[in-house]
Amino acid sequence: MSAIFNGFTGGMEKIPSQFFEEVLPTITTVHEMKVTLFAFHLFNQFEGDQRYILRTDYTDLPVFMDGLSSDRTQADHLLDDGLEKAVQRGTLLRVQYADIFLYFLNSPKGRTAVQRLQSGQWQPDAFLHMSGTVNLFRPNIYQLYEENIGVLSPMIAEKLRDAEQVYTEGWICDAIEVAVVNNARSWRYIETVLKSWKENGRNERFR
Repeated sequence: MSAIFNGFTGGMEKIPSQFFEEVLPTITTVHEMKVTLFAFHLFNQFEGDQRYILRTDYTDLPVFMDGLSSDRTQADHLLDDGLEKAVQRGTLLRVQYADIFLYFLNSPKGRTAVQRLQSGQWQPDAFLHMSGTVNLFRPNIYQLYEENIGVLSPMIAEKLRDAEQVYTEGWICDAIEVAVVNNARSWRYIETVLKSWKENGRNERFR
């Protein structure tokens, strides 16, 4: 028997409600479900309108591949089959670029990204794609705040949600880090850092 899960430490990731209403009921294999759910997790790690994932985003993570099968050859097969099923189902869009496949979520932004890529209006930059384990499981802003600043009260959670509409997740995480480094553990200080960056540009003033 596996270890008992101790509970979530962060908030919810974004998964379209249509997945639960229209897609999940039609999935018949566990590996397609795992590949699809993990795709949502991967998409949530990136920013911008041209979000895509690669096969290596899965294979670079032993914890995910081991969850498919302890036999790596079998895990690779299940991954490929899961991706193929997700594409055939229409959950993911697959486009070949150079010698690799790029996977996009079949959403308005995903479809626009595919159209722009195929028409030559946009080219993916491999250096901007966070493949591998670096930052993939980074804590979200709510977890970071609770672990480093203080209790995540309903009021603070609301302020963080509002901040997400104005600043990128990366900026908020960096501002929390600045608050910790300067031993100024308060939302007011974090907000001051963010406002300064927005108005004056990123600099080392708060370091």
